[in-house]
Amino acid sequence: MEQDNLKDKTIFGMMWSAVGKVGTLTINFLSNLVLARLLMPEDFGCIGMLAIFLAVSNIFIQGGLGSALIQKKDPDHLDYSTVFYWNLVFAVLFYLILYASAPAIANFYKMPSVKPLLRVQSVVLIIQSFAIVQVTQLTKQMNFKALAIRNITAALAGTLVSIPLALRGFGAWSLVASAITASIVNVLLLWILSSWRPTWEFSLASLKKLFSFGGLMLLSSLAETVYTNLQGLIIGKRFSAGDLGYFSQAKKLDEIPVTGLSSIVNDVTFPAFASIQDDKVRLRDGVRKSMKAITFANFPIMILLMVIALPLITFLYGSKWEPSAPYFQILCVSSLIYCTNTLNTNVIKSLGKGKIFFLIQIVKRVIGIALILFGVRFGIYGLLWSVTIVAYISFIINAMVNKKLIDYGLFRQAGDILPSLLVAAFAGALAYGAGLLLHGNIYVTMLIQILVYAIVYLLVAKLLNFEGLQMYEDVLFKMFHRK
Repeated sequence: MEQDNLKDKTIFGMMWSAVGKVGTLTINFLSNLVLARLLMPEDFGCIGMLAIFLAVSNIFIQGGLGSALIQKKDPDHLDYSTVFYWNLVFAVLFYLILYASAPAIANFYKMPSVKPLLRVQSVVLIIQSFAIVQVTQLTKQMNFKALAIRNITAALAGTLVSIPLALRGFGAWSLVASAITASIVNVLLLWILSSWRPTWEFSLASLKKLFSFGGLMLLSSLAETVYTNLQGLIIGKRFSAGDLGYFSQAKKLDEIPVTGLSSIVNDVTFPAFASIQDDKVRLRDGVRKSMKAITFANFPIMILLMVIALPLITFLYGSKWEPSAPYFQILCVSSLIYCTNTLNTNVIKSLGKGKIFFLIQIVKRVIGIALILFGVRFGIYGLLWSVTIVAYISFIINAMVNKKLIDYGLFRQAGDILPSLLVAAFAGALAYGAGLLLHGNIYVTMLIQILVYAIVYLLVAKLLNFEGLQMYEDVLFKMFHRK
């Protein structure tokens, strides 16, 4: 009974998480679609230059304590209250640090306009600190319906502010205004949707206990964040704001499917796996099913996007963004394996193996930074291919660790995901061939390629009785027949 209850909570948690992620990504995508035609690549590049500084600051503010609260089986009110005040104090501290550092950062990029942008956008750190505990609590409860409502509404509010400002010629400032507005609405909704309120309590003992796991999560997240944003930092410094703008736009388009799906996986599987961490057989079975379901959806999406990259970007953003297409294709190759890495690392976190998680993250990121610094010698393409190679090295390392933890290693994982990959590649080859044979309007050709791809992939998957397809059919059946 308990197992069925967890299964239902996981299924419907994934459903609501999907609603929230897809809804938010759709709104952000449509907003970006309009803004890409109103703003210049340099405007997006300026905001992209700030990303690493805001992201690193946010890691220190959270301190890995959100993950520690989710991993801990029975956090009490004192734990939550302690984390709340930690977040708030460090948010103010890092805002002041960024405010004072803004001139130096502007000089680093040799772009004076970055200084006021950073000083204003850094306000989101303080605003968001009021929401971290509520998000953690709702995630632990697997109440993704409330989180979905909050995410969609906040994204819509940011859009309604940014587009009018862009039309009036505010440039990069319209993107800053969007971020601040979305953060404010985000916090207000969370305080309405969540009944939790902080009390005037703070416990060093509680903080220390949470840090035994959370501190390692902080260092791991820091390494991950620096690595992820290092690409933009190097492009912005070594090349130009325009190049960074093209890269940023390609990355945003890539993030719509991969980060959306990965976020759903992370939000749902971490608390679900943590709740059954003491039953390794049940945990391994859950991981295997999740792996098959995730790759069944992720592989065909990413391969199809590689096939239609150029006409898709031209159609969405206009011809001035065509240089983004090859960047986008390489990012898609890297993103094929992204969700499997998220799932693998969630297993390690759910088991409370903070030291192991920290160690492998450091190893992967040291390798990654070394390859990026080598690859950038061959230009932006060299950098992007280096990032792609690192993604697959990370998959190998993650799978080797999970072989030790739950007996689900590289060969078993490869055996589970290879059928979906081969069928997706086969469908991609047929769709690409269809594009070569057709010589009409590129957008009509793109639609035909999408249709050919979808029919071939789903038909072959059905004929071969893919377990991933069966799981999605079961979820849809339960959704429409739930009492």
